[in-house]
Amino acid sequence: MDGYYGPDTKKALIKGFQTELNKQYGAKNNVDGIWGPQTKAASPNVREGAKGNITYILQAALYMEGHNPHGIDGIFGSGTEIAFKAFQRATGIPADGIACENSFAKLFG
Repeated sequence: MDGYYGPDTKKALIKGFQTELNKQYGAKNNVDGIWGPQTKAASPNVREGAKGNITYILQAALYMEGHNPHGIDGIFGSGTEIAFKAFQRATGIPADGIACENSFAKLFG
């Protein structure tokens, strides 16, 4: 660990995301840390109230992109929603606060 959000950190977050997609949704993704169409297509919608490892990964990715979710705890609360909407606005996605395949593609693609 070097404290920087570089390619290795991004790859690790994608691997974690792919692992969770496989566990929770039976996505059958290769856990290779490479963002691609299969991983994108398996991405769930995540919104306020969601709890678990996918939310945890989303929070970590937001933090690494400079949007502080005010805690990395796996709970999609108001801090995560505010940070996620800021991320959406910054990347030109409609700021509805719902993480979907296009949002995950902006984070990981």
